[in-house]
Amino acid sequence: MKFQSFYLLTVIFMCFYIMDIKAYSTDTELALTLCSCRIWVEDSNGYRIAGSKHYSDCSYDNYGPNFHQYLTFPDETYTVYAKVLGSFEKKKIRGPFNAGACFVITGSVDDWKFDQVTCKP
Repeated sequence: MKFQSFYLLTVIFMCFYIMDIKAYSTDTELALTLCSCRIWVEDSNGYRIAGSKHYSDCSYDNYGPNFHQYLTFPDETYTVYAKVLGSFEKKKIRGPFNAGACFVITGSVDDWKFDQVTCKP
């Protein structure tokens, strides 16, 4: 009977511990004109903690709402990076942040902007 109590307490502890894990997230609206981009997040030590190393389609949609890229990662100080494939402009850097944030990436291959915006519910 003692072992069953131990297992029960262990399971209860694990459930409460797992539910207390916190994370930040970013929401980026993709509104470029026929472009591919990549958006990634690095921690304060320069290690990638979210996002892809590969480019993906970031074009806007003429017929409906624009697509969004959502990234979720552990709650630590972070910086957000954006780069457009084929652009001569350098990567854009936003941050550091200590909470969730929202962004929009707009423009075309050689004239693009990556701005922080107010998050919409």
